[in-house]
Amino acid sequence: MAHLGMKPAYLALQQRLDRMPIGAPPRREFFELLETLFSEEDCRVAAAMPMIPSSAAKVARRAGLSEDACRRVLESLVPRGLVVDLPRPDGSVLYHLNPAVIGFFEFTMMRVRDDIDQKHAAQLMVRYLHDDPSLGFFRMVAEADTFLARPLVHEDALEPEVESQVLDYERASAIIESAVSFGEGLCHCRHVKEHLGAPCRLPRDMCLSLGFGADYLVRAGLARRIDKARALEVLAFAREHDMVQMADNVQHRPTFICNCCACCCEMLHGLRALSDTRRLVTSNYVATIDLERCNGCGRCEKVCPVRVIDRVPAAGSRSQPRRRSVARVNGALCLGCGVCHRHCQSGAIRLSPIGERVLTPKNAIEKMVLQALERGKLQHLLFDGQALSHRALNLFFGVLLSLPPAKKVLARRQLRSRFVRLLLEGFSRTGRAKNVPREL
Repeated sequence: MAHLGMKPAYLALQQRLDRMPIGAPPRREFFELLETLFSEEDCRVAAAMPMIPSSAAKVARRAGLSEDACRRVLESLVPRGLVVDLPRPDGSVLYHLNPAVIGFFEFTMMRVRDDIDQKHAAQLMVRYLHDDPSLGFFRMVAEADTFLARPLVHEDALEPEVESQVLDYERASAIIESAVSFGEGLCHCRHVKEHLGAPCRLPRDMCLSLGFGADYLVRAGLARRIDKARALEVLAFAREHDMVQMADNVQHRPTFICNCCACCCEMLHGLRALSDTRRLVTSNYVATIDLERCNGCGRCEKVCPVRVIDRVPAAGSRSQPRRRSVARVNGALCLGCGVCHRHCQSGAIRLSPIGERVLTPKNAIEKMVLQALERGKLQHLLFDGQALSHRALNLFFGVLLSLPPAKKVLARRQLRSRFVRLLLEGFSRTGRAKNVPREL
């Protein structure tokens, strides 16, 4: 087994990371990567960090260190992309351990560094993700409802009557307009491919960070500060070069827009690899084919980033009498990105609403709770060996109370708490009791 013979410090850190909503299953390559990125002292501090942002004093108590010693370690982890620092208005700072993905995998490769062997780190990351015959990491990420990110439809691919229905959080341009700060860093995926000897034809940069995500990455030296005009320029370039725009999977205050190429992006690779079992990941739009106008040229099939377009035999139509095939889209797996639309010279592709929208979490807390719930880890968020503040409890239970009935049942099963059961079954959001079971 992967963990046998591992140093206790690294095993404790792997187990702490695996309790996160997007975890880190144990494999030999992952332990090697941890040894590349963390010292044993780093592990001691990181493994002690609570699931929610916490002060250096709280981490120090859990790690059995002095506050000053703990703060020194935490501050050293920030510029290496391993920990997020969150300055507060009163001058204090909270710290949060980055998950593997989206987290220190990406941040390790978002700038050129000489303090670690980035080529070796890139090789370990790829082997961890790809050499597992069971595709365990990709399955954990993609076989649950709440994905890491969400595709944004290319706005110029929409007809006017459809474009008017697009919500602001579904528009890349609107996300940029609403953000207050911006950063641009190297694309993790293209940087990794470069180290593997397969450089991409597209620029290495163009990874956009927004809001407090940008502020953290710029502060840590992992991205450079840019203005809104540059961010909009990046979006336009990405659309013109068939890149899929994947945004943070929240409605309010998203922290990133990745501009993903089909040749390098690990998210797109995972979606292709799990085409038979993955859940729907969509912009809430789907490519549809006008069978009268399609000439069967196959351009859309070649550029589809997740390979869900093929061609089937077809007789000629009135407008395309010489064709021998037509395009066919697997609507259940289509991202709705609009890349195919740019290449359809016959005007046969339209982006249409999928019908029932896939709901996007309102904010980062809701996303975290849903990801934990769907992956059987909700108990780790609420019962982490520390007393949660009233504000944190209010945020978590606010999300739980808003869950649809099926997910409330799942939450009760995972938490096995009489208090939570009472809360979810017996009270409405207004705090009024309803059908409280006598035994509670």
